[in-house]
Amino acid sequence: MTSNYFWLIEALVGVCALFGLQYAIKRIISNAGKTKGESWRLRIAKIFQPPLTAIIWVLLVIFLLKVFGRHFGYDVGYLSLLRKASVVLCCAWLFFRWKNEIEVTLLADSAKRVDLTTVKMVGRLATLAIAIITGLILMQLFGVSTAPLLAFGSIGAASIGFAGKDVIANFCSGIILQIGRPFVRGDQILLPEKHLEGHIEDIGWFRTTVRDTEKRAVYLPNNYFSTSLVVNVSRMTHKRLKQTLKLPLNAVAKISGVVPKIRDAIAHFPGVDNHFPIHVFLKSFGDYACEIEIEAYSTLTDNERYYKFQQEILLRIQAILSEAEIPFAVPTMSWKQTF
Repeated sequence: MTSNYFWLIEALVGVCALFGLQYAIKRIISNAGKTKGESWRLRIAKIFQPPLTAIIWVLLVIFLLKVFGRHFGYDVGYLSLLRKASVVLCCAWLFFRWKNEIEVTLLADSAKRVDLTTVKMVGRLATLAIAIITGLILMQLFGVSTAPLLAFGSIGAASIGFAGKDVIANFCSGIILQIGRPFVRGDQILLPEKHLEGHIEDIGWFRTTVRDTEKRAVYLPNNYFSTSLVVNVSRMTHKRLKQTLKLPLNAVAKISGVVPKIRDAIAHFPGVDNHFPIHVFLKSFGDYACEIEIEAYSTLTDNERYYKFQQEILLRIQAILSEAEIPFAVPTMSWKQTF
């Protein structure tokens, strides 16, 4: 009688063992969660829990099907292959979760030690690699030879390469942008050939998104940046202050005393880099005014701070001119009528 019910005992033992294993996993996660804060042990446990739970239930179902199949005389040979495929899929799921957790951790890094665009690009490549490897392993398990597929893939890749050379060029250029990093997400760039200036919003696999000064989204193929001039405004070290003052011709005698005062005021102004020459010279005589050219370099590259700095310098120059009683030149017009 015991032999008649041995298959039931075997099934019951298998169910109890797998449920016990699942209970142990929950206890491990619960103990890891007792620590203060979001500990690395709890995060690792959360990564492993769904794939392990899934594989436990899959193994339980396959085990019961085998037990019932042997008892009732059904063919259960395919269950071994199904078990292997399930393990492979659960392992791939685990790797995906691990990759996503690493990506989220790097993107949430408050110190910003890594570039966000690079993290996203590496994450996409890792996703593609895991999917391809999982597909090849499953094909081998189901008896599909990958050698003809790889050979056909080589021929197909050559054909696709000719047909989709622009797509491949954009993809390769996207990888080069990640390696060379002429700009990253958030940088302000200038494209003189397209008369376009804006901020980098995203660097994708095939195209880059730029938000222009009118807040419009501009999509450019990655290959464009490999062959065109790109000015990274965010990486500028200085901004040039360049102004031309137009003073009346009758104030020429006072200019020789005013120019040194203006140069000295600019040289001692906060934000001016004295390692670069400061030019304040009488440039030329015009029809109604003489021109004084001012050129200096500021270490302030932020637009708001620079414009405030420029405003204060111009007001200081105007005060110096007022002390010397020199007004700014105003164009005059003479009315002459020829009969």
